[in-house]
Amino acid sequence: MSPTVSAKSSWIVTGASGWFGRTALYEYEQQFGPEALRSNVIPCSSTPRKIDICSSSGPVQSISIRELDQIEHAAGLIHFAFLTRERLRDVGLSQYIEQNRAITASIANFIARNPGIPIITTSSGAASVFDGVDVDLNQNPYAALKKEEEDLWRQSGTDRMAVVFRVYAASGRYIKNPKLFALGDFLCAALAGNRIDVCSRRPVIRSYVHVGTMVRLFWAMLMTPSMSSFRQVDAAMQAMSLVDLANLISEIWGLPSPNINIDPSIPPDDYSADSAQFLNLLRQYGIDSPDLAVQLRETADYIASI
Repeated sequence: MSPTVSAKSSWIVTGASGWFGRTALYEYEQQFGPEALRSNVIPCSSTPRKIDICSSSGPVQSISIRELDQIEHAAGLIHFAFLTRERLRDVGLSQYIEQNRAITASIANFIARNPGIPIITTSSGAASVFDGVDVDLNQNPYAALKKEEEDLWRQSGTDRMAVVFRVYAASGRYIKNPKLFALGDFLCAALAGNRIDVCSRRPVIRSYVHVGTMVRLFWAMLMTPSMSSFRQVDAAMQAMSLVDLANLISEIWGLPSPNINIDPSIPPDDYSADSAQFLNLLRQYGIDSPDLAVQLRETADYIASI
């Protein structure tokens, strides 16, 4: 059956073929089963495709995000669709802005046609550079465009639950391009049995969230939404320096101590956030979270499989 054919309300997931989207589909199937996923959830991606979530029931069919206006009876929305920062180099600034704004416009239209449904999206901690100031597309187009989507959610929270989760750094299965991230790069070294190199000269601190835990929270919130309001939450479970992360991975994989060239006199690159609100939501909705060692092994197992 086509995912567009449904006489009952459906959950919509955009960006379904990406890291977070695949995890959302995976976690829904883990909780509710393969038949429920394929009948109750409509995955949307840039083009129709079969999305592999490592299910014994096979891949999940998505529709094009351009077909959003054909969907009726939406129950709620999880929105992940966005051209990542890395795509800017591939498509150029004007196309990057145009394509991301086209996605945002499509989502805005969908939200307007579905008054009252709960909506959740992820933003980036990078958007915080424009808190309280005008956005500057030339200075940081990725952060500026994320901030524009946050504003859409803020405006949409008058008649529905509308929640933005800012992600700073993440762990979990389906990680894309692992070597782009310190955590993924360290795990690639560990899987190869190599000593980890912490290349940065300045101290680096990151707030991590486990994507599986985060999307389990999303599903719980959509199914029992709070009263109509806008909420912005930092998706953070624990903050950790790259040195501590490298040491932990080295210990788990039985590697020599990492090569470290940190100069503590240099001001830190601190990309962290207060985890209190996110952890409180996990408690409120009864969502358990794995410890960091379990998250690292899950992420490594996926990297080893690709």
